[in-house]
Amino acid sequence: MSLLVYALNPGCSACKDGRLRLRISPGQLEEHLNRGIAPCYLLFGAEPLLVEESSDLVRSAAKANGISEILRYCAGIDLKWEALLEQSQTLSLFSSQRLIEIRLPSGRLGEGGSTVLLEFLSAPPQDTILVVLAGRLDKRTQSSRWFKAAQDTGVVMEARPISLRQLPQWIERRLEQNNISAEPGVAARLAHYAEGNLLAAAHEVGKLALLLGRGKTLDVQSLEAMVADHARFNVFSLIDACLAGDARRSIRILAALRRDGTDTSLVLWALVREVRVMATISGHLARGGVRQAVYSDCGVWSSRTRIVTMALDRHRPDFWGGLRARLMSTEQAIKGGAPSVGGPWLELERVLLRICGINILGYS
Repeated sequence: MSLLVYALNPGCSACKDGRLRLRISPGQLEEHLNRGIAPCYLLFGAEPLLVEESSDLVRSAAKANGISEILRYCAGIDLKWEALLEQSQTLSLFSSQRLIEIRLPSGRLGEGGSTVLLEFLSAPPQDTILVVLAGRLDKRTQSSRWFKAAQDTGVVMEARPISLRQLPQWIERRLEQNNISAEPGVAARLAHYAEGNLLAAAHEVGKLALLLGRGKTLDVQSLEAMVADHARFNVFSLIDACLAGDARRSIRILAALRRDGTDTSLVLWALVREVRVMATISGHLARGGVRQAVYSDCGVWSSRTRIVTMALDRHRPDFWGGLRARLMSTEQAIKGGAPSVGGPWLELERVLLRICGINILGYS
């Protein structure tokens, strides 16, 4: 039994010489492994979490097929490519089976790596599983001889980036895997919290599974209550409150953040992030953009369209651009580089109230 693990594009494609080159997505890997282990697998892609989880699946399948020893190497650190061939030849003298896992941090094989890997793939040794893990691989690498040899010998899988539009659906599937039934709006809210970071999203789903328990239903209110003790999530609630024009709630959340010792730079970061998006949306709409299309392009979740619309309708189109400039002064106040009446927290309060539609001390 011989196996090489790689990550490539989803789907299947046939090469010009008529040989079938199997390409699968991370979601197809488990089903593929259940049907049997291929001679070769290659795992790579832009989503480290999916690459790592895919390698876990391969490792588990290998153990189920009698693999008792796992050897791990990292190209450029502790791997000598010549030793790969020597070790694979030595393995044939023993009855034990091994999995050899090789990581490519740079996505490159290094000196002599291509030659050795091509020789290895030309006649994969028996009773050996080779797992090669990499991040993004450019088109040149994907056109290389060793890459094509990996495709011809076995299976390639690419962990492509999960877009902002896809993230809620990915989170819903993740919740289902943890036996949690999510009501409408939960996945979108978690996606907003995660800021497009797949690892952060997976972490929060895992934490919710521990807090909520399996077999339970999760609604938005319960979600907010369960993460209420996290300053980062309170900051997102703060942003939503001021977009909605709820001045009292905005001030109350800001006071709680200050009381709990939250760093002012975290609040400022969230404000800058949101105002930048609002300025972009406002600019597109001012130039005649269709609201629904603009929201979609700017990554506005459906659960937030109402408060975003409220904030846009509350201010003239050039308001958000001016507020971005004002936030630069606020940053200087927080860093102590510029005077601020009342200090950084009061300056942040003025910004929040201005977004709510309340003008304090001629704040423009």
